[in-house]
Amino acid sequence: MKKTRLATGAAALVVMGGLVAGCGSPSSNSTNSSGSTTSGSLPKGQTITVWSWAGGPQLQDVKKIADAWAKKHGDTVKVVDESHNANGFQFYATAARSGKGPDIVFGMPHDNNGTFAEEGLMAPVPSGDINTSNYAQSVVDAVTVNGTIYSVPVSVQTTALFYNTSKIKTPPTNWTQFVSDANKYGFAYAQHNLYFNYAFVGGLGGYVFKDNNGTLNPNDIGLDNAGAIKAYQLMYDMDHKYHWMQPSLTGTIALSQFTSGKTAMYISGPWDVPNIQKAKIPFSIAPLPTLSNGHPMTPFLGVITAFVSSKSPNQPADWSLVKALTNSTAQMDYFNDSQQIPALTSLQQSSTIQSSPMFKAFADEIPNAVPMPNIPQMQAVWNAMSILKNIISGQVSPAQGGKDFVANIQKGIQVQGS
Repeated sequence: MKKTRLATGAAALVVMGGLVAGCGSPSSNSTNSSGSTTSGSLPKGQTITVWSWAGGPQLQDVKKIADAWAKKHGDTVKVVDESHNANGFQFYATAARSGKGPDIVFGMPHDNNGTFAEEGLMAPVPSGDINTSNYAQSVVDAVTVNGTIYSVPVSVQTTALFYNTSKIKTPPTNWTQFVSDANKYGFAYAQHNLYFNYAFVGGLGGYVFKDNNGTLNPNDIGLDNAGAIKAYQLMYDMDHKYHWMQPSLTGTIALSQFTSGKTAMYISGPWDVPNIQKAKIPFSIAPLPTLSNGHPMTPFLGVITAFVSSKSPNQPADWSLVKALTNSTAQMDYFNDSQQIPALTSLQQSSTIQSSPMFKAFADEIPNAVPMPNIPQMQAVWNAMSILKNIISGQVSPAQGGKDFVANIQKGIQVQGS
């Protein structure tokens, strides 16, 4: 989630100097009749540059796969580590505009797609290069902008329920059980952050931008409808009716309370697994329970992707390499070496994932998850979410807070448009 939140700054573009390796040298392009790449039709001797926002062991996997592909095809692949780039993903945007960017970007969260696609900085995925039936619909929606798929899913992230197994033997599956366990053993989460609150908002009937058959409408905001107001009331009740948390509680404190054993339930994502393991408390992870309306929670979904720059002169070869970097073998390498949950449904349902107590719950949560909106207007939502703190503390009512939230988002979108 931390990487994904950085991505939402896509509207704040920064001009960079001293850009590293640029697009590969020009060469002839060749595709088959469907637009997809055939390895036999690719010219040799090309130089392809990959910028990777995946670091650590996953970066080594990327380099290994790229080297093997280059050897097979008679090309040269340069993999550049951008995982510690202080300028985030805007480094790519600035470079691509000037023609000094990479051919391929690997490890980019999907919520950049809208901004980069709108600017013409991403090449659409060629017909035949991705089989959408191999992914959950929510994963496909995440990489689709205005009906066009612009990137290939690599891995997925969402949230689930961490619970202390020394106190809770069987995790709650419905809201009644959840309330009972929370009252007895404690519950906390990053309650001021819409990223985590959306599980309640969406599950109770709210939405960020209306989804019209895969196209998000920024003029139709559902964060003040009846469902969203019910969610805000629930968030207020967690502090003032159930007394699970204090309005000042932050995500850092919530994690600390769980790792110290003060609370027995905590909502977060796979990025917190290492920290909780270090605390050496007995824990497991389960899918989120259903809500009081009987509907499942709807956590935000983040999809890590790979895509090709629209400025690259080597696109047929680029897409061939992208397929090598995102196929089932590669995705399992990323899971085994870096615990990245595969985007492919078949791998999520494989015995390897399903037998993993740390990751089964996240994989099982994907069907209920909602893709974080990938259009540029989402930045205005993040900028306006401070209203949630006012709702939780009781400074404004849930209904008024919803109106304020939407009004502030609309103002932010107007500023972006100007």
